[in-house]
Amino acid sequence: MVDPWTLAAASICSAICLRIASFRRGQLRYRLGVSLVAYLLCIGSGGYALTVFVEALRGAHPAAISPWLLIILGAVMVLIYRAKGNVARFIQLDFQDKWDGQERRHGR
Repeated sequence: MVDPWTLAAASICSAICLRIASFRRGQLRYRLGVSLVAYLLCIGSGGYALTVFVEALRGAHPAAISPWLLIILGAVMVLIYRAKGNVARFIQLDFQDKWDGQERRHGR
């Protein structure tokens, strides 16, 4: 019997993999670094899901995971689905609007 936390994590990982794999770029520009991150995220999550499901079918016991890791995977899945599979939007960093703390300095 597979641990329910592990089975839930494998299901979330398969959902992440399928959403990233089904992303269509359209008119968005191609960026190599983001594509590599998306590829690694897709391969890693899909590979984990396949490993758990195949081991469950063979009757082996895959290693159990922590429920805390399941929370992290769930948050990543929600963010990937909100970004519609666009990993560039998921990891978007905007360094142009740096916060310097000016409004927190009283009277300066």
